[in-house]
Order: sequence, then structure tokens, then C-alpha cells
Amino acid sequence: MDILPLGPTAPAASSTASQVDTPSDFDTFLRLLTAQIRNQDPLDPTDSTAYTAQLATFSNVEQSVKTNDLLAAMIARLDAQQINGAADWIGMDVRHNGPLAHDGTPTELYTHLAATADRAELVVQDAAGVEVDRVAIDPRSEVVTWPADGVTRPDGLYQLSVESWAGDLALTPTRVDHYAQVTEVLLGDAGTELLLDGRVRLPAYGLQSIRPGGT
Repeated sequence: MDILPLGPTAPAASSTASQVDTPSDFDTFLRLLTAQIRNQDPLDPTDSTAYTAQLATFSNVEQSVKTNDLLAAMIARLDAQQINGAADWIGMDVRHNGPLAHDGTPTELYTHLAATADRAELVVQDAAGVEVDRVAIDPRSEVVTWPADGVTRPDGLYQLSVESWAGDLALTPTRVDHYAQVTEVLLGDAGTELLLDGRVRLPAYGLQSIRPGGT
């Protein structure tokens, strides 16, 4: 069973980057610097300020590496704390506007229509982005149900949006929210992620609200 991650995926810092062995590199640098001093032209020696500049540059790099290592450790600790806290959400329902994991039962959807809209349609696309359903809805209703015509739709992942019009003017399509149950908490590349209905991955920062499961 495929698991669909939600976008945008937020920017991620790779935890697999190779670490720099600073003490070893510093020893190598000193040996190279010593060899450079020993093999310089005695009739035209290098200005001592050049060596000082090299030492200062390497010292700055060394401090930057140590700072990055410290930040990486702090981020890892914060991620661990966040995932521990998010574990309490397992079994809860979270509201989001990502893909709907349809299991054959009708789902309540929450729309966001402009006040000027006088006509609206719910647009349903499958996981490949192919439109599979288009249903006229009341532009004044904030809650609609899909599917609501008694026709069975195949189980799977669907992306939903609403297209609306004010007279003949087409308005910007809007998102559709719905609730899904948290079945697992994961530590992904973007930080803590929630696995919804066993199929949809949602970054923790992408949820809009939380309520007891089955509400």
C-alpha cells in the first residue's frame, strides 16, 4: 500500500551528512603548515602575517564546524521531544486539507468560499491528478459530504478542491478540509510527521485542529 506524503514539504536538513573530524584535520593542517615553513625559500621567506592569516582562517572553520555539530545535536533533541509529545495524538482526528483516504464511506468536507460566490462545484481528482468527479454544491454551505449521491467510489486517495464563480467571473479555487485519524507518528526529513488513516503523511505543522477520534 502506497503512502502519500503531503506537500509542501517543508525544507529539511539532512541527518546523514558526513561529520568532520576536526582534531584530525587540525593536526593535518599544522603538519602542512610546518612543512610549508621548512620548505620556503630562505632568500625570500613568506611573510609571517600570511601564516597568521591561515591559522585564523582555519580556527574560524573549526569553530563553525563545532557550532554546526552543536546545532545538529540540539535539533535532534528537539525532534525527539516533539515526536514524544505528538505520540499522544495517535487515535485522535486531525483536520487538514491534504489528500482524502477514501474507504467507501461518506466524508464531511469543510469549504472556504468567497462571500461573493453564487455558484460552486466540488472537484475530485484521483492520486494521479485525473478528475473523477465534479459535483455542484451550495456556495453558502460550509459543510458538504462526498460522496453524497449514493454512488460507490473506489477506495483510494483523492484530492479535493472547490471551483466557484461570481456571475460569469471564475474565482480562485479553494481548498477543502476534512478530518482523518492519526495512526502513527513518524520522524521524517521535515521533522515530526503524522500518518493519517494509514496512508497519508502530514507534517505536524500542517494540521489545523485536533479532536477526539470518532467525533
